[in-house]
Amino acid sequence: MPSFNSHLCVSAVGSAVLVAYGEAAYGLGHTTSALAFIAGVAGGALPDLDSDVSTPLRFSGLLGGMAAAAAVVGFGSSDAPWFERPWPPVSVALAALAAFLLFNALVVTVIRKSTVHRGLFHSLPVPFLYAGLFAMLVASQGRRTVVAVWVLAAAGVLTHLVMDAAKDLSLKPLKLASSDIGASTRLWMATALVNLFALVRPLLPLG
Repeated sequence: MPSFNSHLCVSAVGSAVLVAYGEAAYGLGHTTSALAFIAGVAGGALPDLDSDVSTPLRFSGLLGGMAAAAAVVGFGSSDAPWFERPWPPVSVALAALAAFLLFNALVVTVIRKSTVHRGLFHSLPVPFLYAGLFAMLVASQGRRTVVAVWVLAAAGVLTHLVMDAAKDLSLKPLKLASSDIGASTRLWMATALVNLFALVRPLLPLG
């Protein structure tokens, strides 16, 4: 199986080439190019979330913890009558630390419990589900950014799946989903709905 660094390098090089082409052909701009590049590189590592000892899994835990801590800081520092806010700085810091530790562990535990290695994360719906989700995050940046991010995100995940397939001389990482028909159906339906909202809707004429 290719290493994490191999996946990261290949997705980074591929993303850089696609971004350079997009910049030259369509004048994407610095913000769009940066977001698309990040989406592509992150996509190259995404499928390994289903490995219990992977860097993407640890990073996801850190992101979940940081998001929770930031939410607590924002909540505790705001001026409002509920819970006698704003809280003292020490209380905010302690609550943020507790939220970080809790959500870091929670995210990692949930992903570990709900995935198996080389399972649904290593299947064909995932590049497009991830692309749709990332495109939703940048919807406010305009249609060109949405399309660029979608393309790079999907390409990033596909590089991972193709590398795994080539290394193993097997098409298993490119499977349609899993032998669980219910899980596969839900995954494909979620992928279709996310992409309908994230990609098709911004492309429709306004007004």
